[in-house]
Amino acid sequence: MPVISPSAFAPPVSAALREKVRRLERANSVQQAGKAAVPTGLPAIDALLPEGGLLTGALHEIEAGSAPSGRIAAHDGAALGFAAHLMGRFAAVAPGTLLWCRRPSGVFDAPPYAPALATWFDPARLLVVTARRDEDVFWAMEEGLRCPGIAAVLGETRATDATAGRRLSLAAEKSGVPALLLRPQPAPPQSVCVTRWRIASAPSRSTPGLHDVGAPRWRLELRLNRFGAPSIAETPSWLVEWNDETHCLAVVPETLHGPAGARFEESLFEERMVG
Repeated sequence: MPVISPSAFAPPVSAALREKVRRLERANSVQQAGKAAVPTGLPAIDALLPEGGLLTGALHEIEAGSAPSGRIAAHDGAALGFAAHLMGRFAAVAPGTLLWCRRPSGVFDAPPYAPALATWFDPARLLVVTARRDEDVFWAMEEGLRCPGIAAVLGETRATDATAGRRLSLAAEKSGVPALLLRPQPAPPQSVCVTRWRIASAPSRSTPGLHDVGAPRWRLELRLNRFGAPSIAETPSWLVEWNDETHCLAVVPETLHGPAGARFEESLFEERMVG
């Protein structure tokens, strides 16, 4: 006689019920940790994030995406720039030291360049820790999250360690300090992250017929948004541009990066590469 599972008689879980559970989980997580949200400065993106920004007291992950050429550079400036931008947002609302933990990837590896970082925050607030092993990077990040006077913690690593990720998440939740994991190469995601981003360089826009370099542009993908707006079938993506005068990021309007605009920008990029 066949055995029928009791779950066969259970009514299907509706989308409304799943959304209600997700909202309850978000409210409980935010209330337990006493988390605040720091806006990214991009309203179109902040509208999708929990409480209108990146939660403090949480772990966020940033990984480099492929450049227009299809190659992922060893040190992608777009991912590092976005990480520095977020560190600057955290620094603007919290006093204290910014802790940057990293493991050099090779002989030609260079530490963060202070004059460039000054675009986003005061380099005098930055403390850089260099480690020989990925385990030491995770350890330094965790100790930093437990240390008073730290405004935000960032760690550069290629390693994936589920146990270390959970420890970082718990340490961030307990201290209320935001933690960022910066990955120069795609890696299996940390399941405990609240948000996960993929950042890639994008062709800049310039005046047709001129060969001047336009403002830097990045392609942002929000690949995980645990407590934010309901998940959708496609990963949300934005083309953003940096303004040196206002020191702000802005989302490029859809009319400028639709199919026609994308083809135009790609042709300009190819022209620069060839000529």
